Amino acid sequence: MIFCKELNKTFANEDDLHKAIIANKSQIVSLKKDAIKFTDGFECSFADVDTVKNIIIKGNEAILDNPTEIKVRIAGNTTRLLDGHRDVHIDGLWKRTLKSSDQKMHLQEHVRRFDAVISDKAKVYAKTMSWKDLGAPYEGETQVLLADSLVTSSRNAYMFEQYKNGWVNNHSVGMQYVDIKVCINSKEKWAEEEKANWDKYYPLIANKEDAENITYFYAVLEAKLVEISAVLFGSNFITPTLDNNLKSEQSLSEEDKNDSPQGTQSINNFYNPNLY
Repeated sequence: MIFCKELNKTFANEDDLHKAIIANKSQIVSLKKDAIKFTDGFECSFADVDTVKNIIIKGNEAILDNPTEIKVRIAGNTTRLLDGHRDVHIDGLWKRTLKSSDQKMHLQEHVRRFDAVISDKAKVYAKTMSWKDLGAPYEGETQVLLADSLVTSSRNAYMFEQYKNGWVNNHSVGMQYVDIKVCINSKEKWAEEEKANWDKYYPLIANKEDAENITYFYAVLEAKLVEISAVLFGSNFITPTLDNNLKSEQSLSEEDKNDSPQGTQSINNFYNPNLY
């Protein structure tokens, strides 16, 4: 028996599941587009990912220049990763939304209240990086949604302390789907379109070991970014804090952006393969 989360229904076999997904494809895609996606809670197993370098500065006298604010560079999202929503974000999905505005809200755990705002002017941009530079055990590259944000104790004292101590290891985007492709691994003639999508986008997946037991996923080709949040667990689990710049006299420069990050905090890599 196979449970499909999107249809909230159990199926006797994969063919029945695939037929139901295709029959209800318009409804599934419409519902995903209508909702703002946040991090879901789900059961998970943990495997530590080695850090490239921990650059969080602790006990350094330099931070005393201005101990009430920290400039952080965070990863809000990475492409080519099968995440907890059974989504795989494809390079370029943020292109249009970043053209309209490169400043977004930086929130605490997707809470839309004034006391949960970390910054209302986070500078957001996309950059191609190697998985290794993110501390992830995958080969190749990913397009990272980065944000440079000023975290102040006056705006959100609690999250200021979390970032200051290097305790924020995951982030998550609040987003709306714009363009999604259903990808199904089936040899049946009635699934030709979905199989073509599978063949096109499955090779891009970095964490293929997590995809061994699944037969469908959603390729997200375009999304509208609403906000980026600090979270305890993200459905996209390679979303660390890349830099805590405790020298707060000037903002992170364009030159800094073009350099590879100096390192990452430790990452908890988690994924539940039983996502039907």
